[in-house]
Amino acid sequence: MSYLPHVYGAYETGGSDNLEVNWQFTDPAAVGSKIVVSDVGTTFNSWWLNNERVSLHENSATPIWESTVLAEWEYPIDMTPDGEYLTVAFDSVVQVFSSSAQSLVWEKIVSAEFTGVKISEDGTKVFTTENAPNGRSAVSAYIVGEDDPFWLTDFEGAGTAFAASGDRSTLVYCQYSGFNKLWVIDATDGAIIYDAFYKNQSAPALSYDGKIILNGDYSGYAYLYEYDEDNETYYEKWNFKVGGGGTSAWVLGMGVSADGSTVAIGTLVFITGGYDGEIYLFNSYSPEPLWVFEHCGDQVGSISLSDDGSLIAAAGYGPLDHSKPDFHLFRKETNDPIFTLTTQGSFFAVDLSSDGMLCSVTGKAVHAREFGSGGILYNVNSNPGGGSIAGIITDENSGEPIANVKAGIEGLDDYYDFTNDEGHYEIKYVPTGTQQVNATKVGYYPGTVVDVPVIEGEVTQLDIMLDQTGNPPDLILASHGTGDYVGLEWATEASGVGFNIYRKTIEEALFPEEPIATLGDDIYTFGDLDVLPLTTYFYAVTQIIEAGVESPYSNTEEGWIASGFVINDISVYYGTTPTIDGTISAGEWDDAFEMDASDFLGVYDNMPNPIGSVMMYYKVNQDMTELYVACINENDVVLEDHDEVALYFDDNGDGTYPPADDNSEGNYWAAYYAAGNELKYRPIYNTGGVGTVVYLKNPQLEVSDATGHIVYEFMIPIGDDEDWKITPNEQNESGMFLFVLDDPSNFDGYWPCQNQQIFEPSGYGDITFGAEDDVPPPPDNVGITNVYYFENILANIEWSQPLINDFDHFTVYVDNGAGFQVLEMTYGTQLFYSSYPTSSAQFYITTVDKSGQESDPSEIVMFDPFVGMDEVELQTKFMMYPNPTSGSATISFTVAENLPTQVSVFDVQGKLVATLLNSEIPSGNYAVSWDGSSDSGEKVSDGIYFVKITNAKLNISKKLILMR
Repeated sequence: MSYLPHVYGAYETGGSDNLEVNWQFTDPAAVGSKIVVSDVGTTFNSWWLNNERVSLHENSATPIWESTVLAEWEYPIDMTPDGEYLTVAFDSVVQVFSSSAQSLVWEKIVSAEFTGVKISEDGTKVFTTENAPNGRSAVSAYIVGEDDPFWLTDFEGAGTAFAASGDRSTLVYCQYSGFNKLWVIDATDGAIIYDAFYKNQSAPALSYDGKIILNGDYSGYAYLYEYDEDNETYYEKWNFKVGGGGTSAWVLGMGVSADGSTVAIGTLVFITGGYDGEIYLFNSYSPEPLWVFEHCGDQVGSISLSDDGSLIAAAGYGPLDHSKPDFHLFRKETNDPIFTLTTQGSFFAVDLSSDGMLCSVTGKAVHAREFGSGGILYNVNSNPGGGSIAGIITDENSGEPIANVKAGIEGLDDYYDFTNDEGHYEIKYVPTGTQQVNATKVGYYPGTVVDVPVIEGEVTQLDIMLDQTGNPPDLILASHGTGDYVGLEWATEASGVGFNIYRKTIEEALFPEEPIATLGDDIYTFGDLDVLPLTTYFYAVTQIIEAGVESPYSNTEEGWIASGFVINDISVYYGTTPTIDGTISAGEWDDAFEMDASDFLGVYDNMPNPIGSVMMYYKVNQDMTELYVACINENDVVLEDHDEVALYFDDNGDGTYPPADDNSEGNYWAAYYAAGNELKYRPIYNTGGVGTVVYLKNPQLEVSDATGHIVYEFMIPIGDDEDWKITPNEQNESGMFLFVLDDPSNFDGYWPCQNQQIFEPSGYGDITFGAEDDVPPPPDNVGITNVYYFENILANIEWSQPLINDFDHFTVYVDNGAGFQVLEMTYGTQLFYSSYPTSSAQFYITTVDKSGQESDPSEIVMFDPFVGMDEVELQTKFMMYPNPTSGSATISFTVAENLPTQVSVFDVQGKLVATLLNSEIPSGNYAVSWDGSSDSGEKVSDGIYFVKITNAKLNISKKLILMR
């Protein structure tokens, strides 16, 4: 089911101007809690703490209807989009009212306590969550008017939060306090279709059709889940770690536009001596914020977006001194708010109408962190005013629509839109008057239309045609795991002055305006070194035709680097006792297990670190009573108090910490202090709580920066005689997580690299004490494909990374007629082998570990450059470079059989100018040159010529331009 936008008429706002308060209400005793705005402009509000009730407002502060609620705590409410049906759930009662009749339609009383309620768009169904006295809970679906639910899904433990898609097809039920689960439920039958980690007490947000779900947690992460149509479930599309500059941050407010295009989050940031908050806005396909609004003064706990994501409303506590607003309204294109409210209280909930033209916000009359009662309710005309400019942008020659063209207003940087796949754009809320519209996209000459009239509340239709600048290059390949860089190769038959290389990490995103590299016109390869493992990069190339003008993008190719060194398992070998002095002496740690712990994904601080910048070493003594650890942090060059290595141990490896009365599992800090280093242990419990810190006496720990960067050496005791010692399970295994901290907040080392929950052992890696160093397995899935590039046929050899945690490199062997010999040693899983001059070859590959042990050979694979090639493919291998040429041009081509072949040059009248080849040649790749001379040796005049290749299988010609 796809999203369908709502259609409605103008509101009676009670005011004459846009962006103003229509009306406001202050309650002397009750506190405003929840709020819903209908498509017809009515506001449904709940009040609690005192004089508990729900109230329905139209266009004034005087409610048109109210109903008493007998609730001790906050309670949920909902309303249909047309404002006709209202629902409220409190204690053991759920009620549905008709707003037009102002009467009770249905009531249901149960033995449990209702904690959530949602009503279907037509008012015929109600979905509830209930906490039962027996410690269980349920999500239920009722037909309004019937007594029994038509389905009920039961859960162990209590529920925390409840959310639903706009069409009520999808429900999300959340459990906190020990369960930490998010459950996605099919509203038609109650079936659970997905679950994810949840550590929050705020409700997630969903798109209208439920295909996008936004979740957040108390570790400062936002997670976006998208529905996979093929597999009929959800997957995590991206996550993002918020900042804020404090000691930590929570994600609280969450909003998703009905069309699923835009998502926003509000945060609570803990700073020294107080609080702060931020607002982040994203396109739903990308974890890169469109903008961030900082320093809100305190938490931003409620977010609402218009259906199309063009308007964003955010409500929060505001600072204690009320020096900043506690309500902000934004347009999508800018973090400069277009309207704010600053009150003497705090806001708890906000809701925008579907079209964004009306907003209601409610809360407490005094600051949320102060004692006091009373509530506030504001109704705002949130229409930014102005008019819209909309139309379709097409190619001038083909008439086809052009996607991803930026249409903007001259002089107004924050008023723009990008065309969709149908070429349509709409720039909204444009100031009235006469405007100039500019349309720009790489590969097209800019289009400008002046004197475009913009009328208040109206849409000005403006279609634009753009002229393409030239033909794009052909991006032939981007490497897949060749090593620590992504290699690109491309070709073109057009002339130019250079090439631009573009890169992005989100497939749906636009390429950035600035290229990552600009190359000369005689370079057709590029190695991208600024890349990280476990990340897929998307590349395109443009040809620079002249200064400021470039061709359209080439095709887009995916590329990535090798990741065999990224592991989730540590094998601790028996080794010699090191000297704990903060110095890595020659050979001292050669018998240890070595691993790369660099935070190359920037998991916890959004600051990636280079591969190999943090290396860890582990070994144990023969009695297995001491774990020796060394860490080299090349990112940190200055010793500061509280620089540390932290290791978290799930001793028995069961994926959870013990209950609060068990101190046997927790984490160690090996911390530098000028006054004396500290090695300390802290118990951790499955509730998320922690125990009393134990400081190890006379710790074996030294930290030094004598080598120009920080080096740690320390020992952690192993045994079962003290709670604070590591106690592995019967298989000598434990779960482990680590980070390396450059005080105060730079996480230079982080392992496992994708773990996002420091206190959740289910995401830890495995560590085995006293492990054997086994011979590695050979790679498998070895295969070869042909890649054609200018005069070469490249053998693209690829294989799978074997399961090995001490991987060092692969050795590739080749036999091209003289027996197998070493071709290359690489830690990638892809290698390109050039076959020019043409020859067949066979290959096998071995795996080599860090101790130098080599595996058995892989299967042998054969390369034949002409296998599977038909004549059409052969013709496509006819290329000329450079073209145009100012002197000599190289003509490359391929023949599949031994045939008499002619390569000739003709002028535009068809007269033979030069014969470059006329002989029988064996199958293979060839290249001949033409220096611009005729067969008689005379230099010919500048102009257009045709190069023709003929034999019994080929008869093709291409244009060559000579420009001296």
